[in-house]
Amino acid sequence: MSVFERVTELVDDGEPAAMLTIVDKDGSAPRDVGDRMLVTADGDYGTIGGGTVEHLAVEDARAVLDGEVDSGVRTYELEPGGNTGMVCGGSMDVFIERIRGRARLYIAGGGHISVELAALAEQLGYDVTVIDDREEYADPDAFPNDTNVIHGEYGETLSELPMTAETSVAVATRSGTFDQRAVAAALDGNAGYVGLVASDTKAEHVVDSLAEEGYSRRQLARVRAPVGLDLGGSGPEDVALAILSEVNMDRYGADGQRATRLNLDDLVVVRGGGDLGSGVVYRLHQAGYPVVVTEVERPTVVRRKVAFAAAMYEDEVSIEGVVGRRAADVDEAIEILEDDAVPVLEDPEASIAATLDAAVVVDAILAKGRTDTGTRRDDADVVVGLGPGFEAGEDVDTVVETDRGHELGRVFYDGRASPYDGEPGERRGYTHERVLRAPDEGLWEPVVEIGDLVSAGETVGHVGNADVVAEIDGLVRGLVHGGLEVNEGTKLGDIDPRGDDVDPAKISDKALCLGGGVLEAVLKLR
Repeated sequence: MSVFERVTELVDDGEPAAMLTIVDKDGSAPRDVGDRMLVTADGDYGTIGGGTVEHLAVEDARAVLDGEVDSGVRTYELEPGGNTGMVCGGSMDVFIERIRGRARLYIAGGGHISVELAALAEQLGYDVTVIDDREEYADPDAFPNDTNVIHGEYGETLSELPMTAETSVAVATRSGTFDQRAVAAALDGNAGYVGLVASDTKAEHVVDSLAEEGYSRRQLARVRAPVGLDLGGSGPEDVALAILSEVNMDRYGADGQRATRLNLDDLVVVRGGGDLGSGVVYRLHQAGYPVVVTEVERPTVVRRKVAFAAAMYEDEVSIEGVVGRRAADVDEAIEILEDDAVPVLEDPEASIAATLDAAVVVDAILAKGRTDTGTRRDDADVVVGLGPGFEAGEDVDTVVETDRGHELGRVFYDGRASPYDGEPGERRGYTHERVLRAPDEGLWEPVVEIGDLVSAGETVGHVGNADVVAEIDGLVRGLVHGGLEVNEGTKLGDIDPRGDDVDPAKISDKALCLGGGVLEAVLKLR
């Protein structure tokens, strides 16, 4: 029997295999270009030379079969210093290709959903078998010509049918008892996919009953119940499409996500691109959400190295690998999102949320609870407020605690965060001493840069004719952009007494914690 005859047998039996083909060689390789062998989960057929090289190739082939790595060319070096340790000399390139077994779909139950599912599955190349214990529903005339229709008991019939990892079983009988028998048979046969058409209550009953029979929760976790992807619609054809979409997704190890590079249905608008809001932006962007930051024309952000608001001055910033760019308008913001970057838009009222029908709005203005920022609960599907000034369940959906301590980052779905106490965070015993404030009103001009080390008494900038002086030794962690007109008492910067132990270009633990809280709220409420 040739390799090709053997692989045909395996495919017909629904068994996956890996085909190994020598596609190139150099020197004294043991076999010639074009020689092949087959590898299955528990065996092999043919040879590409034996010895260490074949052993390694078979291991690689089984990794491809298990889905751990992709199909492709592997190079084996046939010399003592190579990856085989062989002494033939030269090398051998082997193309390892996963060959899928024939896809089978067994449907327990011959009702309306099954009729639609069988027809759709056959269009996608599945070998379909329908089982029903009622003669009138086991009617071949109700199904496509190629569908195998069996009149018989669900569990018993399924247990007699061949099953492999390429076999999918969809259970849609008229009774929980019959569902249970069919699901049990699919689990016993190690079917690659097991789906149950049932309500939450019915599905829970079936699973619990099987657990009482001795099936482990690990086995039962494989049962897709309720079945199918959430595609909308409720008719039999809609349910059939949802089931087959999930079957295909599982069979090919896909994630079921949109293939489009940008999905504005998940758009998040973050009001305020300061350091804490930027920690939220970073977390959401890393989780795959498209995020737009809205700002005022000239933000007085202090920790500019970790603030997307800095793009209002610098046009483009990069924060731990995430790029933020200033956008002139909504269209340019969308172009930036398509580049997998974060647009920063002058839009103090966050009107872009209504323009693009944002899914989520996060108010990260951090007005310390002293002002109404204008954020309202109906601004988006999910509205999150950071810190004091918001009430969850009233003006926003959730509030994330911003006060350092045990509650930092906690999400409140009812009530308020801790009130603002006006106290800066403590660093090595220093609080207010760390903060640089304007001694008078006037034009702010710094004479140091973020990241500089300064000493107590050193001048770090000027407001008009007045000097701004550091009160402590440390590292300049943040500075408001120069050239701004400021009022007396305006926060201009901060000094961290930990000095070189701090990287001003790294997002703070507090900002990341807030980002985690917002991500929780979005995932829970969307």
